[in-house]
Amino acid sequence: MLIRRLTTHFRFWTEGDLRKINLKHCCTCEINVITLISNQPTFFGKDTAFLMPVSEFSVWLAFTCIIHYRALPADLLYTMINIFGSVVIFLSFNFVKLEVSPNFKKCIDDFFYQKTAPKLKGLVGSTQICQRLENHYYYATDYDTTNRIPYYSAYTLSFDKCGNRYNGWFVEPQLANKNDPSMVKINRANNKVSTFGSKQAVNVDYTGSGYDRGHLNPQLYHCETNDSRKATNTLTNIAPQVPSFNQGIWNVFETTLYDISKKYCDFVGARRYFITGVLPSNNRFIGNGRVNIPDHYWTAVCCDSSSANGALRDEGWSAGFVGENVDNSSIFIYSIQNFLPNTSPTLFADYTDQNGNTVKNCLFNPTKADNIINEIASTDDRFVKEKTSLFRRVCKAVYNVACYFVRVFG
Repeated sequence: MLIRRLTTHFRFWTEGDLRKINLKHCCTCEINVITLISNQPTFFGKDTAFLMPVSEFSVWLAFTCIIHYRALPADLLYTMINIFGSVVIFLSFNFVKLEVSPNFKKCIDDFFYQKTAPKLKGLVGSTQICQRLENHYYYATDYDTTNRIPYYSAYTLSFDKCGNRYNGWFVEPQLANKNDPSMVKINRANNKVSTFGSKQAVNVDYTGSGYDRGHLNPQLYHCETNDSRKATNTLTNIAPQVPSFNQGIWNVFETTLYDISKKYCDFVGARRYFITGVLPSNNRFIGNGRVNIPDHYWTAVCCDSSSANGALRDEGWSAGFVGENVDNSSIFIYSIQNFLPNTSPTLFADYTDQNGNTVKNCLFNPTKADNIINEIASTDDRFVKEKTSLFRRVCKAVYNVACYFVRVFG
């Protein structure tokens, strides 16, 4: 039955549509074919979104176009062999179930300290996504559908041995719009190229822009499986990043924080929670004004020792980091209590221990946190220890207080 259904669908796609496409048009029909394939509810399930590396999809599409364009309708055996080949190749690709989950309901237990998402203000157009690949959740993203960049991604850190870096990019046919029920299910997607960029960035926005596709949740921090690394390469986890900043000091910072975490947060019972976000600019965009270029990238880390035993229960720590998205940038380092401009927003929830003591901002051991901050600052001249929140200071100096930083963090 399954083979018959697969054959039926592939005959429908190829004989009903692809055979009508001239070979010279194959390279321009990718999005239409993605939509066509994704709209087959009897095969994929009506809530299934299609996820495939762009380069691999192009190879599959070209192969399918060529073999079916060449096949004569009368040559049934030749056609069926080619259809079977298409099925085998097609099924080797990856699929993702797009989990738009209000308040991160489906993954909040996995990626947020104390199972609580950050409480931030001013997140206009915010959509919560549980990033899922091959039936496994890998991280969570709060996505800005207005600026078409993520507000932040929340994830945990693995110390497994890494394989080779994954360089392919994934395309998602639809980012569900929580305000439009007709866009929630992939089988309701509109078969137009413009549909896929209505609420999110697409590859063409970055092409020739002069900006890198900057990860919020970095591949470096995901070595538990190959799929965990692949899952970070979706454009819902990406924002425009100045190349020298991305490949320079921000990369140094990510590596340094990884090493520090392994040194000071790899004890029994410890769990490492990270939140990396961006601060959108007022008027800088790529992609013909579609995708916002962030002014700053920031990261907050929580070494959670609440599940440790004995003296290790007091070994947890936290810190915050900010870097301006420009050439010749620096990384400003903060104790978590100085990272935010006041006590109103919350990145890490309060925790009450077995003795009734309340630990705020994941700051189990303030002395250890200060020592770690000093150690990080000493590793590179471009790492600067700060006491005054950069968000508040920049607001006063540049935006006369009434700015995005205060709206979100103040």
